[in-house]
Parts: sequence; structure tokens; C-alpha cells
Amino acid sequence: MVKSLAISLIALIIMKNLNVSIIGLSVLTILSMGAASVATGGVELNGLYSTDFVMGLMITLTLFVAILSYLSSAKVSRKASFNLMVISISLILVMSFSVSSFFLFFFFFESVLAPLLLLIVGWGYQPERLQAGGYMVIYTVFGSLFFLWGVSELYLSGMSSSMSSVGSLVKKSAMSLWWLYILGFLIKLPMYPFHLWLPKAHVEAPVSGSMLLAGVVLKLGGYGLLRFMLVMQVSLSSVFFVLLLSVNLAGGFYAGLACVRQVDLKCLVAYSSVAHMSLVLLGVLSNTLLGVMGAIIIMVGHGLCSSGLFSYVNAIYKMSHSRLLVMNKGGLLFCPVLVLMCFLLSSSNMAAPPSLNLFGEILVFGVGGWMSGAFLFILGLMSFISACFSLYLYGSCSHGKGLMHSESLNLSSLCDVFVLLSHWVPLNFLFMFMP
Repeated sequence: MVKSLAISLIALIIMKNLNVSIIGLSVLTILSMGAASVATGGVELNGLYSTDFVMGLMITLTLFVAILSYLSSAKVSRKASFNLMVISISLILVMSFSVSSFFLFFFFFESVLAPLLLLIVGWGYQPERLQAGGYMVIYTVFGSLFFLWGVSELYLSGMSSSMSSVGSLVKKSAMSLWWLYILGFLIKLPMYPFHLWLPKAHVEAPVSGSMLLAGVVLKLGGYGLLRFMLVMQVSLSSVFFVLLLSVNLAGGFYAGLACVRQVDLKCLVAYSSVAHMSLVLLGVLSNTLLGVMGAIIIMVGHGLCSSGLFSYVNAIYKMSHSRLLVMNKGGLLFCPVLVLMCFLLSSSNMAAPPSLNLFGEILVFGVGGWMSGAFLFILGLMSFISACFSLYLYGSCSHGKGLMHSESLNLSSLCDVFVLLSHWVPLNFLFMFMP
């Protein structure tokens, strides 16, 4: 199943005709949704690969975002090498979500850094892309070493390397450092204060890199944390648990405040990812059915919404040649279609109905209120600040008097509008197919 989807992706990337790509996109989406529905049975294949609903959902999201990122990068230099990087990232991500062994997951978890780094360095916009790539590699590799140490420690203590292992068979002493074992996932999400690499990587990356990074690569942290916590036994009243969630929620609120102060569009969208992924961490660490369901829904919704916002930023960057908010005002005067898509994506970003983000946040807010009234208060503040920076993004780019003359601006292409619409439609109507 996974091989057929990967072959379909390779064939689609090689195609040069946009009409053929759109047809291939439809066919591939149907195949991916079929894989997700078949995967609900939870079957393990040969002890190396496993299929369940979460795996099918993540693979579907990976292939969907990869295709849309390719369509957003129709005009890039060194096209053949660029296609190779996109294919490599997509295949490694598919393999990461497919494996059932923690050791294999660690291998693919780290392998995705190589093509992503080459994509940022080779097709980035500014000389600082080398520094941004270095930040990303150092942060991620450093944190992942603790995950490898933790998995090895659990394996030597009697637990199998399979993600479906029973954690009760392991000595409790081996689980005492669970908060250190998950450091790699906290960096990949990212959680405050391990987020410093993300804005730099987004600012320097090309549009396809930003879409894949925000849409799928960050979900490796949430997916890995979800799988790892299933085999761990963590007390909800432990000091490290309460401290971790408190710093996480406070950092999410701070990231939302930082969004309102941004002057760069890419930085604004990047910091909004930090704010939203803190909700995913709360849902996963709650170890409750509703919390985990809410975290999964938010991951899918954020993958579609953040990828769409980066595609929108790229569309207006091609017209104004600047990512500064002050240089992209007055969008209603020049391109009302893009402004409409910005409004739709911004409303989904603030969890307006009927987006997936709304359903996910309702579940996570309920779990947070069950855990602590203080958590619910902070979640309320985060929801308010999320609406603030979403409206700030829309109002800054849509209203006002633009600094550029309309003659210097080109109308957005049909491909850009199609990509933005392809993000918004499943984001707001996928809830009808939720089990």
C-alpha cells in the first residue's frame, strides 16, 4: 500500500503539465483516503510496518501537502534537483509514519533532516540560510539523542522495540527519566523554549520547504510523542509532568503575543505554529482518549492551515517581492481573490467553525479544564490571542493603502488560488468524514 502511494507521488512530481498534475492529485487523494480507511484495523506487517488510522491519516497529509508544495513551486531553478529533494522528503516522511519499530522511527526521524537541509541551503532566499540550517540540525540531533538513549534503555530493560509494546513489563526505574526521553519530540513540535530554530528555518526556506516543514515535519514530533507515551507510565501528579505542561501552556501564550509583534509574514505564521502545537502537547500528555483525539485533529488541521498560510505568503511575495507587513497592505485593491483566501484561512487559524481546529480545540479545552482550572484559564487566553494575531494577519495584508503601484503587481495565478482552495476545503469539510 505504502509503496503504491510512493510510486504515485514520484510519477506525479515528474509530470510537467499542470492539468495532468491536478488529475493526479485527485487520484492520489482518493488512494490516500482509501489507505486511511483500510488502516483502521490496526494491522502489523512483518514486524516492521504497521497500519492504523493515525498512520493512514499522517501519510495522507504528507502526500497531500507534498503535491501542493510542488504546485506552489512551479518556477524554481535547478528543477530536477528540486524535485529530487521534495520526493526524498516525502518518501522519508511516509516511511517514518509507517514503521512500527522505535529504532526504525528514529532512523527516519533523523534522515529527513538531510534533504530538508539541502532544500533550505540550495533554494533559500538569503545568506543566513546556512545559519538557519545549522540551528535546525543542532537542535534536532541533540534532542533526538535522548530519545535514542531512552528507547535503548527501555529495550535493555525488557521492552520490545515495537510501538505496540506493553510498558508495564518494564521496570519503573527505566521510566523515571521519561521527561528527558521525549526532549527530541519537544524540539521537533516545537515546544517553548525549544522553538528558536523554527522561525529561522521558515524565513530562509523556499515555499515548498516551509509548507512541508509546517505541514508535516513538525507532526513527526506529535506522532512520535503519541506513540512513545502509549508505552510509558506517567503519573499526572508528578512534578515534572505539571512543570512541563505549565511551561508549555505559558510558552504557547507567549508565542501568541510574539505573533502580534511580528513585522515579517513568515515569522508570524511560524510563531503561530508554536502556539498551536502547544495544544497538541497538552492533548497527548493528558493520556486520555478525548485529549489524544483532539491532538490528532489539531495536527491535521494545523498541517493544512499553516501550509496554506505559507502558500499565501509566497503568493503575495511574488507580487510585492517583500515579506514585510508594511509592504503588503491594500490587498483588496490589487487582488481580492487572494484576500478572500487569506480571510478563509485566517478564520480557520483562529478555530472558527466548521474547521478541524475548532473540533480539536474543544476536546483539548475540555481535557485541560478537567486537569486544572488554571490550565483552562491559560487556554482561554491562548484562544483569545490566536484570534488577535489571525485578525492582525488578515487586516494588515488586506486593508490600508499599498506602498506599491498596481502596475507593478501581477494578478495571482490560477495555480496559487487552486493551492489555497485545496488547503481550505478539506480543512473545513473533512469533519463530515470523521469516524
